[in-house]
Amino acid sequence: MLLVTVARGELYVSPDGNDGNPGTQSQPLRTLRGARDRVRNTDKNGSQDVLVLFKAGDYFIDNTVRFGRRDSGANGGRIIYKNWDEKGSANLIGGRALTAWKDEGEGIYSTQLDRDAYALFENDQPAIMAREPDEGYHEFESIIDFSHQKFREADYGRFDYQGAAVRLWAHWIPGKIAIQNIDFNSRIITLQQPYAGNVQGTVWNDNWAARTPTRFYIYNAKSFLDQPGEFYMDPTSRRLYYKPRRTPIDKQAIIAATVDRMIDIDGASDIQFEGLTFKVSNGRLEVIPSLPLDSNITGGLIRLGEARNIVIKYCRLLNSGQNGVIVEGNIEKCMIYGNLITQTVSGGVRFVGGNNRDNIIENNYVHHVGEGIYVRNSVGDVIRHNLIHDVDENGFKSLYVERQTVSYNDISRVGLDGTDSDAAGIYTNCTAGGPDGGHVTIDHNLLHDMSHNRYPGYPAAAIYLDLDGVYNCTVTNNVIYNVDHKFGVHVRGPNHVVRNNVIDFDGPDMLSPFTVAAGSRRANVAVDKPPIWNRHYTFENNIVWSSSGSIFRIGGRPDQETFKQVDNNVYYNPDRHYSFGRIQGKDTLENWHGMGLDNDTRFADPLFVDRENHDYRLRPDSPALALGFQEIDTSQIGLKKDFPYIDGGRPSMEHRQD
Repeated sequence: MLLVTVARGELYVSPDGNDGNPGTQSQPLRTLRGARDRVRNTDKNGSQDVLVLFKAGDYFIDNTVRFGRRDSGANGGRIIYKNWDEKGSANLIGGRALTAWKDEGEGIYSTQLDRDAYALFENDQPAIMAREPDEGYHEFESIIDFSHQKFREADYGRFDYQGAAVRLWAHWIPGKIAIQNIDFNSRIITLQQPYAGNVQGTVWNDNWAARTPTRFYIYNAKSFLDQPGEFYMDPTSRRLYYKPRRTPIDKQAIIAATVDRMIDIDGASDIQFEGLTFKVSNGRLEVIPSLPLDSNITGGLIRLGEARNIVIKYCRLLNSGQNGVIVEGNIEKCMIYGNLITQTVSGGVRFVGGNNRDNIIENNYVHHVGEGIYVRNSVGDVIRHNLIHDVDENGFKSLYVERQTVSYNDISRVGLDGTDSDAAGIYTNCTAGGPDGGHVTIDHNLLHDMSHNRYPGYPAAAIYLDLDGVYNCTVTNNVIYNVDHKFGVHVRGPNHVVRNNVIDFDGPDMLSPFTVAAGSRRANVAVDKPPIWNRHYTFENNIVWSSSGSIFRIGGRPDQETFKQVDNNVYYNPDRHYSFGRIQGKDTLENWHGMGLDNDTRFADPLFVDRENHDYRLRPDSPALALGFQEIDTSQIGLKKDFPYIDGGRPSMEHRQD
């Protein structure tokens, strides 16, 4: 094979280039694929980095660009694909611009495609698959079984359901399932397959199926195409129908997704993407519930399979019908740093498979996504200095992890469209390593404003350590406020330490049958205790402001083994009402002290500098300082100074470090 020596280790790419060019500044290449192929044939015997510089403009990608072992850096050198001009100005687009529109009347236009497109964008704004209702949800009249549901008479008349599917929220695993048949006389929908997927018979049984109400809507029906910004994809003819927000339609930039994955890295190492914009990847008509959770939602803008030392830095990841970055293999020492990630339906950054270790997710702004950051099957990861808000489910979630650090993150407005009461700002379930494993550290996070769920009865918590297999977690130096509907910290499993946190609740008592573990009322700290191995909690040097509800709500009855140490806290209720739920006898302070708990704790105003404006610094005479509470410096929480995307709808300076 002929090896090419790249002058000064640089290649240039431009929308006006040609892949037959040498890749110089005056004669640039044209495509990412062409640049990758040129790098493959580059002499990499030295340790020099190879720079591939993209000029501002649009680069449309019709098929996935794959990177394997032969595309890796060598001898300590990296292959760096980055911006030539301003950061974010080179747009790699996993779709094609639509033209040749046919006027169908009533503001609807159609065009012919050669593949299904379930993600469509007009002037960078996501379009919506035609649905009914246009906003919000209906509720099934009854759930017959996993494949049959009955809708209410007032909700739907007869319509053509060819190509249509149901989006339903079946408790903690939602689903999107195609419709096989609708009997409009009996009002019964038959799904093409059971919505429980492979979850049926494991964590779901017929009792789950029978629970109502279950919310839903029907989408991708041509009959529902009545609102600007809606589209219908005919799966038989592959003709796409669209009602644009603006006309004339040929003056709008309308892009249909063409790829499930724009970039696929598998078997590669030492590759860096920097300062580029990745936008548009396809959605899915169906998402069948599965175990492991969400393991079947593997599309996205960038996929990492087997990978080492991959860096995604200072990029914009926008408008994905599934994920921003999806990790499905075994990755090690990879970094996702300083990126803007938004409008990704399933999640911002999600690890759904493999055995991963020692990765860093830092300084990213993740908003308006399905789930913020989700890490599964991983050891030694660091998740820090991220700004996360407006998330349908969890802000950050981890599952089967060990020695993980979650720190200096600003997380708010989560659980906006949650499927049950398990959504949280930071959620951990089933740590790895058994009783001696776990060791998740949750430190110096700001968790706030988690009371905005679009559907009543599904509130979000701030920090949630779920299930008995969560071991040895440390929760320190976090500030929690405006979590009105559930609880501040939920702990389950043995040997957790909750120390030096500020937990501030406000608002009326909230009755919620979904708050099972914490009892039927809000609580600042929930201890889910029934199994015998939920033991040895430490709760000390915390400040809890509770205007209503309980200080603690405890599942089952605590005994001398439930807590290892509970003392030196400051609790304050303006009405001097202190409740400790479910202790033996009356839930009184006297009985609480009788268990040897909180004997040196102060029940007094902690004397915040300005609680109304969420300034939780303490005045010099605060009783918390006398008990050993350490001031929490929140100025370093959130994005770092080098985050590049401040203007144009990006975060304001108040979210950044000073």
